[in-house]
Amino acid sequence: MVVNELASWLVLVHLALAMLILGLLLATAILALPPSKGETNRIAPVAAAATYVLLLTGSTVVASNADNGCHSWPLCGGGVALDFSGANAFTMLHRGAVLVIGILLVYSLVKALRLAALRPIAMATIAVFALQVAVGAGAAVTDGALFNGLHVAIATLVWAGMASLALLALPRTDRAPALARLAVDKRPA
Repeated sequence: MVVNELASWLVLVHLALAMLILGLLLATAILALPPSKGETNRIAPVAAAATYVLLLTGSTVVASNADNGCHSWPLCGGGVALDFSGANAFTMLHRGAVLVIGILLVYSLVKALRLAALRPIAMATIAVFALQVAVGAGAAVTDGALFNGLHVAIATLVWAGMASLALLALPRTDRAPALARLAVDKRPA
């Protein structure tokens, strides 16, 4: 997709589908686990969906070549000016989305830290998200291929962490213990 410089909308669709497939693979793996003990975090699915949207805004920045016009951080124009002219509007949209969705993400992750079953995934996702912000700043300032590649790779890890957290935080009704006991009790003698 990227090497052949295909249409920007195809790059966006490619990333969207790849992240959707990753989410479905995570869902399959997590739903194969035993049901949780009922610890829920109702904001986690919202934060995971917002993380997916954030991925798409980042892909829009790359697809529109907006990353070539703003080489400062956190804002354009030397890092302190709002610049919505031309393609920089996509950069500013992405960075604004990072701020708003980042707050939601951190709130959801801090809530998850209070639940023992969700604590490990929440801690890992907080660490990866902090790394992602630092690498994103590096990608903005340097425009180096290493930072740009790491930014996409770490964004995938953040998405995987948030999707996993959302799936683990949902109440499970697919396997009621009473039904499982009935199945075991009906074994032939």
